[in-house]
Amino acid sequence: MRRAIESIQNQTFRDFELIVVDAGSTDSTIRLLDSLAERDLRIQVVHADTCSRQEALDLALGRACGRYLAVVDADGCARPGMLTELVGVAEAHSLELAIGGMDLLLSSSSGRVDELELSAEAVVFLTQHDFRASAWRLFATGGLLPASAKLFRLDRVRELGLSFVSNGSFDHLFVLDYLSDVERVGVLDGICYRVERRIAPIERRFARPEGYRLMEEEHAALTSLYRHWGLEGDAASMEMLQSRYLERLVACVEGVCGSASGISSAEQRKTVSSMIAAPQAQLAASVAHPESNAARSMLAPIKGRNVTLVCAQARLLLRFRRGHAVWAMPDAFV
Repeated sequence: MRRAIESIQNQTFRDFELIVVDAGSTDSTIRLLDSLAERDLRIQVVHADTCSRQEALDLALGRACGRYLAVVDADGCARPGMLTELVGVAEAHSLELAIGGMDLLLSSSSGRVDELELSAEAVVFLTQHDFRASAWRLFATGGLLPASAKLFRLDRVRELGLSFVSNGSFDHLFVLDYLSDVERVGVLDGICYRVERRIAPIERRFARPEGYRLMEEEHAALTSLYRHWGLEGDAASMEMLQSRYLERLVACVEGVCGSASGISSAEQRKTVSSMIAAPQAQLAASVAHPESNAARSMLAPIKGRNVTLVCAQARLLLRFRRGHAVWAMPDAFV
């Protein structure tokens, strides 16, 4: 927490307010926050009862008074020039959204660390058509959906009536609603933000029904966005959507079939059968071109609805991976 706050205090861009929400902590966090706020008038600490991340973000959003909005995670760290670069490109081109690159470090209980980069080449989209036609590339990098490493126009957030709670149980839906009719968007090259996140073993993370539900919810929202954009017939966009879905579906299947999932073999088969028989899974297996070897190896058995082979392949992948972070699109972890 201290590192996250100090990374904002040390920004080369000095004209900001930092709203920190303490969501009912029971350790020394609140004393640390109050101490930092006493020494820096730009920091405002909100003492909240125990609440979700989305509720905490909405508390901060309700108090924000600036021109722009940026989200910083407790386990995140901004590079010193992040705000200068994001505000600079936003002001130079009258942007509604500025996007920076992100480094994601995932560490597991086994001590394994995976580093993923969510970034794209620098570009400024001055028309809505240009942005929508190229958005699939930004989604594919994993850098477009997380709320972090971005600069939103606060007046536009309020005009659209957006909130983190009402827009779903994770940040991606907030971002998707903001993207719905956005026009002027800029992308910075390089990395301006870093997240170091500890994750549960992949079997536990993706075996939970909640994980599969969130994947389905996000896919439905992405599909709805592209329908709203009138790009249902765009081959590149649809391939990205289906490849993304398949990658995360395979992650969920691996989670269900892992020994740490805590469910019987019969229940594993039943769960996997319902997953791969779903219309969206069959569509994805027919048209997707996934990036990972794991997902590519699952294409044929999923398409053939071969539950036995899908489960066997998932267990084999888990054995070779030995706790290595599963490929499920990098932004699945942000």
